[in-house]
Amino acid sequence: MPTYAYRAKDRALKVVEGTIDAENETAAVSRLGTLGIYPLILSERGIPRAVRPPPTSARAPSRVLAYFSRQLADLLSGGLSLLHALSLVAQQTDHRALRAVIEEVADDVREGRALSEALAKHPGMFSPLYLSLIKTGEATGELDAVLMRLAEVTESESELKSRVASAFVYPCLVLLIGLGVIAFLLTYVVPKLTTLFLETGQLLPWPTRLLLGVSAALSRWWWAWAGGVILGGWAGRQGLRSETGQSAVDRLILRLPVVSPFVRKLDTARAMRNLGVMLERGVPILQALDVAGTTLANRVLREALRRARDEVRAGQTLARALSASGQFPVFVSNMVAVGEEANTLDAALLKVASSYERETEQALRVLTTVLEPVVLVVVGVVVMFIVISVLLPIFELGLGAQ
Repeated sequence: MPTYAYRAKDRALKVVEGTIDAENETAAVSRLGTLGIYPLILSERGIPRAVRPPPTSARAPSRVLAYFSRQLADLLSGGLSLLHALSLVAQQTDHRALRAVIEEVADDVREGRALSEALAKHPGMFSPLYLSLIKTGEATGELDAVLMRLAEVTESESELKSRVASAFVYPCLVLLIGLGVIAFLLTYVVPKLTTLFLETGQLLPWPTRLLLGVSAALSRWWWAWAGGVILGGWAGRQGLRSETGQSAVDRLILRLPVVSPFVRKLDTARAMRNLGVMLERGVPILQALDVAGTTLANRVLREALRRARDEVRAGQTLARALSASGQFPVFVSNMVAVGEEANTLDAALLKVASSYERETEQALRVLTTVLEPVVLVVVGVVVMFIVISVLLPIFELGLGAQ
């Protein structure tokens, strides 16, 4: 079992030195913690520290990050040192990628780096919003409070994402089942009936001729259809990767009747919430606007917030800058103006965010209420067309026999 040399503080804040046997570094920190000793420096005796691999772009779900933030906040508010708290959180974290990142962050903190600097090495795991608030918390000495606020914000974002995903599960499931049924009818059932219809020698109705033509094209040229779908998907993906393609899609989304209100309210709520939280914690407004812009999903709204930031930098009020962008509702600019006049901008922004979060949930219900019957009707019409096209010649054949 390795032996670790440590330099630490005890409960009386006296600096103590010694050694301890443990299976690994995390276990050593944990054992020292149970003894009331909180290490400042810890190194394995006789073995130099291995060079760490470069930071990865690993990611973790929002709920996992929220749990990490809340745990760390609780331990810090309980009086533990940052290094000890990080070591304990790493032990308790089940998410493998996050645990590896926390251990690297703990190593950096042990070497004297600030927490914000250590977290910044992992941009895939921690967003600019997260890093900005952590840096502010370090500057104000309220790191535990900032971490708790981050946990609340991240949990709220995770719950919203979960509700959005759940709302689209049923329509997507219906669509997939419908496409499967249609494909089965066109590629298996209809080809078997084609021979029967041709043997009768009767003039087939135009819906039946159309159906047989589509079925024959799918059966004979399936490889071309499959290649076209794959090629189209690849071309679409490449187009969406470009800034021009993404911006075009985002502009189109903001013009769609039912989708546009939902997207606008969702991004408005997100921007105002993040902006309000950062101003509440003392982040300068220009930096807050920069970071809030990165959290928006729609590039049109992101660009509007960037232009608003430029106008604020030029001396304009935030309310007028948001109003001039033309992308945010009048209610937002009016509430921001009231907050600026009363010197309670952060509180005004958080009220706007709460209001639009409620409206986002309502818009989501409207969207799913419209989407579900639309999917059912489209699939039903196609299936009905296939059934009618198959039955028409059978009815005509029966009438002719009479």
